[in-house]
Amino acid sequence: MSVDSDLGTKRPGSTPVDYRRTFGWPVHWHNGTLNFVIGAGIGAVAVPRSRAEQVLENLTRQGCRGPALSVPTKHGSVVIFLVEADILGSDAEFLPPDVRVLTAGTSIPMPGTHGAANLARWIVPPDPHQRWLPSLTAVLAAIRSAGRYR
Repeated sequence: MSVDSDLGTKRPGSTPVDYRRTFGWPVHWHNGTLNFVIGAGIGAVAVPRSRAEQVLENLTRQGCRGPALSVPTKHGSVVIFLVEADILGSDAEFLPPDVRVLTAGTSIPMPGTHGAANLARWIVPPDPHQRWLPSLTAVLAAIRSAGRYR
């Protein structure tokens, strides 16, 4: 069993990425698609694609930009920011209505898997040399400080 078919995926033109061993991420295969499952201290925040650029700029300015991926939904594309779940979701009540803190057990399709229906793409790919995730607190602060949300 190869890494590509077991726990990770191949990046175009590079070696396989083993998300579980390299990053400690809870991933599994389901119906031919590699999925990341929220939980165990790892969370995610979904922001509409049209608003995500300002959030990325804020995170970069704060020095805490982490992995982010674009995922199509039936309501349009969203950018999902992977985070360290450092607070309870109660802080999420002060977010814009189109931003969601994803709950434990939510499954996110990973980019680069070989399913025809998989259109997820990395906006900020994970870096094996910088394996930490930004805190949920930092990402929520970046969302709140984004000019479009005021």
